[in-house]
Amino acid sequence: MDKPTLNELIELSKRNDQKSFRIIVEAHQYMVYSLAFRIMCNEEEAKDIVQETFIKVWLNLSGFDLEKKFSTWVYAITTHLCLDKLKSLKQRFKSESLNENVNILISSENADKKLIDSELGEVILSLTNELTPKQKIVFTLRYFEDLEMDEIVEITGLTPEKIKGNLYLARQAIRTKIERY
Repeated sequence: MDKPTLNELIELSKRNDQKSFRIIVEAHQYMVYSLAFRIMCNEEEAKDIVQETFIKVWLNLSGFDLEKKFSTWVYAITTHLCLDKLKSLKQRFKSESLNENVNILISSENADKKLIDSELGEVILSLTNELTPKQKIVFTLRYFEDLEMDEIVEITGLTPEKIKGNLYLARQAIRTKIERY
């Protein structure tokens, strides 16, 4: 028997086939966890988002349009759950530990070599904690998930202008923090 396509698995899942849905979950759980972790910067929160995402996918699968891209739909669910969670968190992350990490990187002898690739990426990821929830989500989708504008529009429901504005403000905030150190 041939391996079923994603659309076939979705159709079977719509008819309450839990084995097919398990295959869908296994194929997409890393993608969902990766996005949730990048946005939430917390392993437990990310795991909760993964569970909530697939519960929502299961409950709303009957309304999924097979003409659409499934991963974009799942990204949208994950992103909205993360945004809701970020908005519900009243306290903002403190930047004290981040400031120490940035100072250590910059004060070292080879700061220019250390601030490349993965380490700079880690610093930037840490700096995203200080962005507004919308800025953090569009920044993460664009620069960490490497999604194109049209997919970000579909995922977030924001206009291209709002996305560009949030990206601009996010880049400015991150650049300012890095230059300050």
